[in-house]
Amino acid sequence: MLKITKMQESGRDVLLKLEGKITEQWAALLDGECRAYLRRRKAVFLDCSNVEYIDVRGTEVLKALPHSHVTLVSTPTFMTELLQIGGRL
Repeated sequence: MLKITKMQESGRDVLLKLEGKITEQWAALLDGECRAYLRRRKAVFLDCSNVEYIDVRGTEVLKALPHSHVTLVSTPTFMTELLQIGGRL
């Protein structure tokens, strides 16, 4: 399960806290949430400090989001390594 909580929002950006697992089952939800804010011309910050697991589909979704408008913060080491392999970080 992936829980997405809006922690803070301003006129220009939004901070979303991710908790749980970014798996194929939940990757589309994360993508949809991020793209909804991007359509509203907001920068998206994803607090990944409580992400426990990410699968291939989860990494694909994060890599496909525009790097200039979506920033990952407090990313666990395992997640950083997986995303570096794929070119996200």
